[in-house]
Amino acid sequence: MAASAEGDERSTSWLRALAVLEILGEPTGAGGMGVVELARRLGRDKAQVSRMLRALAVAGYVEREPRSARYRLGARLFALAAYAVDARLRDEADALVERESTHLGERVEVGIRSGGFVVTLASVAPDVELRAQGWVGRAMPLSTSAGGRALLFDHADDAVARLIAPDGLEGAGPAAPRSLDDLLERLRDDRRRGWALAQQESGRDLVAVAAPVRDATRRIVAAVSASGPGTRLVPALPGASAAVLRAADELSAALGHGVVPSPRRPRRRPFTAATGAGDPAVPAPRRPRPDDDPHPEQPGEAP
Repeated sequence: MAASAEGDERSTSWLRALAVLEILGEPTGAGGMGVVELARRLGRDKAQVSRMLRALAVAGYVEREPRSARYRLGARLFALAAYAVDARLRDEADALVERESTHLGERVEVGIRSGGFVVTLASVAPDVELRAQGWVGRAMPLSTSAGGRALLFDHADDAVARLIAPDGLEGAGPAAPRSLDDLLERLRDDRRRGWALAQQESGRDLVAVAAPVRDATRRIVAAVSASGPGTRLVPALPGASAAVLRAADELSAALGHGVVPSPRRPRRRPFTAATGAGDPAVPAPRRPRPDDDPHPEQPGEAP
């Protein structure tokens, strides 16, 4: 009985420690919390919570800000989370492309961004002819692929320009965008739909649809795409786009998207005529940041 009671107490202590990490991981805990506030949230004695925090700090799971004495999530926890998300993305991507390719009868890929390119992380096609065209590690310009444009959904126009400028807009297909304005207009159309569409942009008679994949922080870390000959895919666009959206949502959920509530964002001004005024389905452009890339060091991103 004594051993059982000791085991129950140990389990309860671990659950309390996990509760502390969850509270600090919430949007309200992003700036850190003091012992008194954490004890109140947990409904526990302050001395007990203080001992728990010291133990978590020694292990590297929380950090104490010396000036304010507030606790926040530690670097070790972020390192574990980044590794876990990267491994999970790769494992889930392999399973997803196998499943969705069988369902759609077309080539399905999961891609990640590396600079101005989308790099294939996982790829499966049911047809031998198409299978030869898709392989892991292949790099395609962001501007001429549906998967690439899905990865740009959250980028401001000037950030898109900086990513595309070094490599230009040379496309392999007859309908590839030939100017930055053309690319940005197509990107706005993609955002309105909620999924990207590329018709004969990366190859003649090749059509592709794609949707972004988000992690627990709402950042876009990958894109799911389906592609095939236009003669087959164009008539099936409603079903193909719905399947890609569903697959992207499932992969996002596997990466923790929607698990932690996101902080409320201030209401944005309506679009101007140049950026799609009056269309509520289009996300408002974010104010550019000083850095060139709004999503540095994303989990799963190729080096």
